[in-house]
Amino acid sequence: MFETIRAEDLEAGWKALGGGGVGSAIPIVVSHGKGSTLYDLEGKAYIDCTAQAWSLSVGYSHPKVISAVCEQIKKYTHIRTSFGTIPKLLLSKKLTELAPGNLKKVTYALSGSDANEGAVKLALRNRSGNTFVTLMDAYHGRSLAMINFSWPHPNNRFTFFSPPIIRIPQAYCYRCPLKLTYPSCQLACVEVARDMILRGASEPPVALMMEPFQGNGGMICFPPDYFGAIRKLCDDLNMLLIFDEIQTGFGRLGTWFAADYYNVTPDILVFGKGVGGGFPLFGVIYDERLSGFAPGDHSFTFAHFPVSMTAALATIEVIEEENLFENVRKIGEFFVRRLDELKQKYELIGDVRAIGLMIGVELVKDRVTKEPACKEAERFVAEGLKRGVIFGESRYLGLGNIIKIKPPLNITQSEAEQVMTVFEDILNTLQ
Repeated sequence: MFETIRAEDLEAGWKALGGGGVGSAIPIVVSHGKGSTLYDLEGKAYIDCTAQAWSLSVGYSHPKVISAVCEQIKKYTHIRTSFGTIPKLLLSKKLTELAPGNLKKVTYALSGSDANEGAVKLALRNRSGNTFVTLMDAYHGRSLAMINFSWPHPNNRFTFFSPPIIRIPQAYCYRCPLKLTYPSCQLACVEVARDMILRGASEPPVALMMEPFQGNGGMICFPPDYFGAIRKLCDDLNMLLIFDEIQTGFGRLGTWFAADYYNVTPDILVFGKGVGGGFPLFGVIYDERLSGFAPGDHSFTFAHFPVSMTAALATIEVIEEENLFENVRKIGEFFVRRLDELKQKYELIGDVRAIGLMIGVELVKDRVTKEPACKEAERFVAEGLKRGVIFGESRYLGLGNIIKIKPPLNITQSEAEQVMTVFEDILNTLQ
């Protein structure tokens, strides 16, 4: 279909785009991808350490996923939500088998924002009141509701469309909001959160929504005992606990879910991105003891897209058959070992935070003051593109100071070594 492409048509297409996307347009027109590598129209190769918004868990166009999708497309593409399909029924069964504890009910959505809103709706069906609790630096999407559940966006015009929200300090140990040190702090942030809720909320909150490993807000991972303390806080205050696992689910930490990694089960778990193997699929898995949705509460025309569900079943098989959890742990350990070595050499690296292939490197201008090196982070990503590596960055438009390394789960050792060679080369450039 695209055998003949005119440069002026592509340029007109760029001009026609209406904006609203995150960050600046990356100056690449994609030709194709294979494994962990993307190729542009000029044939230049880029190792993709973003897995295209952390979604290509098994790489670009994995043969097993594409084969399954091609077979499905021959039968039908779209079936509306009222009907049963084999992909939907088999995937729903599989998801409840993989999810921990009593998370045995599944519903589907079109995007991460929709899925998180589904979790909010479900919580409202099970608790009185309208107030929710989120963590500082949280990110849960950009729909009218979720943009307000997330870290404060500059020039946010949409705050009217939001329930009352209490933001509590999280266990961001590198920049502790209480100026304490873990573990001697004894998780004082949780007790401060309890006090803020009890004294600051006009009504008992419905639920606490959190990412088990914060992504867009700063790649912040928490101490293991933090999760038990948060679970207890929710139980004590009769709040539901919602895990937004859109980024952490399906192998990113080397387990199916962060809930498995930390051995703490939420009441509601939101999933998406990596499960579809490059096809859009999102949803919620919730505790079977909760009341479910009422008819019409949460239904979308294409939410039960059979093609995506077939891709998800194939993706899960690839993760299992290729033992990708082991690869995640092995390559993740390599990245952390090399990054820790670089931290000893380069003052620009303030902190390295990682579990599996969920890796963030915080850049600072001064290790004592910890002043964020935002411009340096923006330049770092640009320099990576020049050298054939696509790094991620936190927030957008130069607001963050974190470099993200979150490649496909099947990235190879040689590719990881090349990424770290480029990483150090950029550090030398920024010195």
